[in-house]
Amino acid sequence: MTSIESKRVQYRKYLERAGVIDALSKALIKLYEEQNKPEDAIRFVRKFMCESCPDDAQYDLMKNDLEEAKTNISRLEQELERLRGQIKKSPEEYQELTLAGFKSLTDDEEHVNSLLRKYLTPELVEEFMLVTTSPPVDAYLYDCAVSGFEHHDSSVGIYAADPESYEVFGKIFDPIIKDYHAQQDNESDVLQKDTDWGNVDEIENLDPERKYIISARIRIARNIEGFPFFPKLTEKQFIEVEEKVRAATETMDGEHIGSYLTLGDIDAETQQEMVKRHIMFHRGDVYLTTAGCYRFWPTGRGVYHNPAATFLIWVNEEDHLRIISMAPCGDLGDVYNRLVNGLQELEKTLTFARSSRYGYLSACPTNLGTTLRASVHIRLPLLSKDSERLVALADELQLQIRGTGGEHTAIEDGVMDISNRRRLGFTEFELVKSLQDGIVALINAEEELETAGQEG
Repeated sequence: MTSIESKRVQYRKYLERAGVIDALSKALIKLYEEQNKPEDAIRFVRKFMCESCPDDAQYDLMKNDLEEAKTNISRLEQELERLRGQIKKSPEEYQELTLAGFKSLTDDEEHVNSLLRKYLTPELVEEFMLVTTSPPVDAYLYDCAVSGFEHHDSSVGIYAADPESYEVFGKIFDPIIKDYHAQQDNESDVLQKDTDWGNVDEIENLDPERKYIISARIRIARNIEGFPFFPKLTEKQFIEVEEKVRAATETMDGEHIGSYLTLGDIDAETQQEMVKRHIMFHRGDVYLTTAGCYRFWPTGRGVYHNPAATFLIWVNEEDHLRIISMAPCGDLGDVYNRLVNGLQELEKTLTFARSSRYGYLSACPTNLGTTLRASVHIRLPLLSKDSERLVALADELQLQIRGTGGEHTAIEDGVMDISNRRRLGFTEFELVKSLQDGIVALINAEEELETAGQEG
């Protein structure tokens, strides 16, 4: 029995246990026996199954009430953020919060793998808990580490509150960055190479017959110079960032021509549909929530995309900009070329925060360097059954494997997300080329298994 057939059987058993099939059967029999067949059969079945269910008019009224309630909740959340912003913590409060958060993190014997826990020592807490970045941001260590203090299962546990955080709290950030990006032995003052997009013609269509690759996607993160990152962005700055990006997109031409949509102007139903199509982002990540990523939501958030939805810019999702190029095929070269051209057009009017040591700066230290993540959604059913070989190949090829639905999900029916593991210490071209070479190797391995199966 295949995985899909097994799921169907399990689902049918669930429907039987829950009484759904019995209720539907009775309703359909009632409809069959009805002499004058109703024009709206679905409404007839719905009424028969639930006499207390609301009629269409009541349903529409309840739906409108719900939307109005959501609007009021959003307005109240924003007002709450404004009020919180007016409350300034004293240095003594920051000290108390930092000490309590550090104690909670280090006392937890169940979750011990956080990089924050690994590298934040009592001595560093003592040295930096009352240090701040420059005014008017005035970011404390607590502003950067609050998410890790609360969520001990976080693999990293720290975000930069502004570009200066990487310098002011360098004794904490630097070992975390080097560990995550496998740069522990790099003693150089410069960990990131200069930007080099290389020869885009060397990046090819990896699966012209569309046998394995479902889609290809490359994204990069950028933050506009002169602004803090999301933990310390003010409501006014969220809006300023959005306006700067909106203005920059007005010069787009060719396949990059599109439209800008402000999140607050999009109704909930349309937002959900856009999220399903991977055009729009949404909030909900608990680590980012605690770090302050969704403050003043949906103010200052939006998306720019072309009609084909192959080029997008997410504004104030996590970083100021997430620039995305994608296609429902394996033509990585086309995706790469579109990304490079779109970014270079933005750079004509926007200046992005960059460090001579770490390259392009992002709020999360895992994205430093190129900030580039190139990935393909690929179906490798035979290789996925040999998890040891798959993981070994991925490690050898410096690839990261995620499940069918992305991070923290399982691989279903052989479909997985594969991307470059490295961000820092390599050029953009080197990373995309390494993904290309790795995907070719995985497809070759899958074809070998297919041949062996046919011969067997």
